[in-house]
Formats: sequence, C-alpha cells, structure tokens
Amino acid sequence: MNFLNKEHRSFLLFITVVAILRLLIAPHVGLGVDEAHYVLYGIHLDWSYFDHPPLVGWTQYIFTSIFGLNEFGARVSAVVIGFFTSLFLYKLIYNINKNATKTFIAVLALYASFIFNALFLMLMPDTLLFLLIIPIIFVVINLEKKPSTKNWIILGILLGVAGLSKYTAVLFIIPIILYFLIKKEFKLFYSPKLLLTILIALLLISPVLYWNIQHNWISFSYQSSHVVGSKHIHWGGFFKSIATQFGAYNPLLVPLAFYGLYKSFFSKNDTIFLSGLFGLTLISFFTYASLYKTALPHWSALFYLLFIPLGTYYMLDISKKYVKYAIIFGLFISILAYAELVFKFIPQPNYQSIHRDIYGWNTIMKRANAVITNDKKEALAVTNWTLASRAMFYDRKYSSKVYLLDNKKDQFDFWEDKHKKGKDMIIINTHFFHKNIASTMKCDKVYPIESFDINISNHKINTINLVMCKNFQGLK
Repeated sequence: MNFLNKEHRSFLLFITVVAILRLLIAPHVGLGVDEAHYVLYGIHLDWSYFDHPPLVGWTQYIFTSIFGLNEFGARVSAVVIGFFTSLFLYKLIYNINKNATKTFIAVLALYASFIFNALFLMLMPDTLLFLLIIPIIFVVINLEKKPSTKNWIILGILLGVAGLSKYTAVLFIIPIILYFLIKKEFKLFYSPKLLLTILIALLLISPVLYWNIQHNWISFSYQSSHVVGSKHIHWGGFFKSIATQFGAYNPLLVPLAFYGLYKSFFSKNDTIFLSGLFGLTLISFFTYASLYKTALPHWSALFYLLFIPLGTYYMLDISKKYVKYAIIFGLFISILAYAELVFKFIPQPNYQSIHRDIYGWNTIMKRANAVITNDKKEALAVTNWTLASRAMFYDRKYSSKVYLLDNKKDQFDFWEDKHKKGKDMIIINTHFFHKNIASTMKCDKVYPIESFDINISNHKINTINLVMCKNFQGLK
C-alpha cells in the first residue's frame, strides 16, 4: 500500500501532527522514574543490564547523543516509534477489507487509550516491542507463503532484536509455532533454514547471554521473581491488576480489545488470525502472572496495542455510537492530561498531583548540592531506587556523587563505586519515601539540614527533608 494515496492522507496528517505535538511537549515535562532509569542505561553503556536487555539503553545513547542529554533527547525515540507503530497498525487493519475510513477510526482509538499517550512519549522496553510485533506478524505470514532464505533471515533478525528489547519477547515464539501447527505447515519445522533463524536470533541476543554469564544469570533470576513473585495466589492483587488495566487503557476501550481478540479467531484473514494467537498468548501470560503478583499496567500493553484498534474496527459494524463515545471520551481525557502536563492549571490535593513523579527534581538536586561544602568528603544519597534514577539523572551537571542506600540488589550496585563508607551522607528524604536515618543507618551523628516544599501554584507536590549522616558506616 502507498501511504501517499489520497485515501490515506488524513490519517498520515493526523499522526504527523500528533508526533509534532508530542515533540513540543517533551522538553516541558520532567523525566519519570523508569524514563530516567533507562536514560542512565544510555549513560552507562553495557552489554546488558540487571533488570532488562540493553536495547533501550543503546537507543537512549544514540538519541541523546544526537538531540542532547535532556528531556527532549530522551523522548524523541519514543515519539518516532509511536509514529511508525501507527503506520504498521494501519497497514495491518487496512488489509482486512481496504476500508481507509474504518481503519483510521480503529487506529484513532489507540490515541484515545490513556497509557499509549504516555508510552509513545516516554521510552520503555515495551515501546521498542511495539515497533517489532507487527513486522514479526507480517514476516511469519510471508514465510508461510514463501519460505525463502530472505524471510527466514528477516524473522531471525526481528526475533533477535525483540530479545534485545525485553525478556518477555520469548513469548513471541509460542504463537508462531501454534500458527504453523494449526496451518499444518509441518515442513517448516524440518527446514534447515530454521536453524539459520535460530542462529541469527542467538547471535543478536549474545550480549545479553555474555553479560549474564559474567554475572551468574542474575537478570533471569530477577525477572522470574519480578513477574511471578509469589508461590501463592493473591486475589486482591489480581483484581487490582484488572482494575488498573481498565483505568490505564480507557474503561470504554478495554472491552473492545477482548471483542477484537474474539473476532480475530473467526477471521479468514491469516494476518488477523495470527495476531489473535499473539494476543491470546500475551494476555494469558500476564493474567496468570497477575494472580501471583500485582501486574503493572504497561505489562499487557502489547495485547492492547493490537486489539483496541482491531476491536474498534469490528465494533463499527455493530455500534458506531459506542465507538464514537469511547474515542471522544479518551481523546478528551488525553488532551486534558497533555495540557495539564505543560500548563499545570488544574488544582489538585496536596501530595496527590499527577506531577509528583515528574516535577521538581531539578530544584531538589540544586538545593541538595547547595549544602555540600566538600564534594570529596560529602555525598548525596537516597533510600529508594525510584528516587535514585531521577536523582542521578538530574545530578549529572554537578560534581557531587549520588548513592542509593538500601539492601536490595539492583542495577545501581553495578554503577556505584564501593567507597560509600566514611562519607558524610546528605540524605534526600521525600514525602513518599521517608526513612528514619538514625534507626536505619550507622552514623556518628544525625541531624536535619533543611526542609522545603515542591509546589505548583498553591498545592504541594512533594516535601523534601535533607538529613546529614556524619561518617556513614553502612545500614543497620
């Protein structure tokens, strides 16, 4: 298909305008917890990392090198991925029956899903998979039609790059195998070219394997406990996970996603049917995982990426009014959220602002560094990894060091030097992560230095307490 054809111009104009708006918003919003963490990946380049494969860090390194180590540079890649993912989705759905209007509306629904307006602005490992999942579906269909060496190579490359993005990309193998079994393409399993695909994929993920061999496979043990963290079912956490998905993806669009999944299994279009197998695999895995550990909403984003648009497409044949209200509601909330991020005009209760994770860290690190008199002897410290990612990013223009003081094994242990003990630690306590320093740390003396609020208009976003721990000697 040619996107320059007249019937596609409205869609192309829409996604272009949205991408430009996101780029305009990008420099005016502070980095979130995970965003800052992955930018630190790019600052500390490595073969792989404790909690994720390396592609998100490599991507951040490339884009921040070009566009600057700042909020704008950190977000350009996510905006670009959002643009091209929209093109892939449009092509996937358009090929059902070549209806450009219905396809535009279907993809528009994705822009009315709240969390995607964040994930296409803030780079996450999941964002990278958005760009890969539909091309993988396309190449599997091409491979069925023409099992050429070229198609086997492309599949190996795409699966390898997916493996460099996120560990759960291993789930992609299941629907591919199921599809070939259902289609009775048994000859593909015996093709010597399959070995070529496997070798290419393994070669591409070799940095992950190399790093983990060096570190006793620590990433794999961490991820197994991170995704399914308990041996017992926790129904409260399960229902919280479900409720969070409704809130994150737009409560009116979530049912459409499952309707789209249902319809995909009755589709005569092989691409849509294969998409259904991908969707069933993904949502089944994360639903199972949420029985044992409360799932974060973006974990199931790949499922909703495919099936909010597909469900919307099929629902247009049943109730255009429902689709209309669902999209209008979602777009209104999303536009309002974007406007609030930039202009900060909505009064919000103290400490409950949507800005609490993304606002004020420039000020916090400036005030914290202002009390340092000797950066050889004194250092800054936080007590939670979510604080560490932002503290370290926003501290980069100062000469001070930032330490994470906790007992948890994580990526920060690989980045920090081992000379914590003996320093005078200036602890940054926040309203949301507040430690009693005297009872949790070994210090010669503990005393408060300064307390200040982070405000927007007349409401408090955060309260910061700087506490001195003289001659830090470890945790109690």
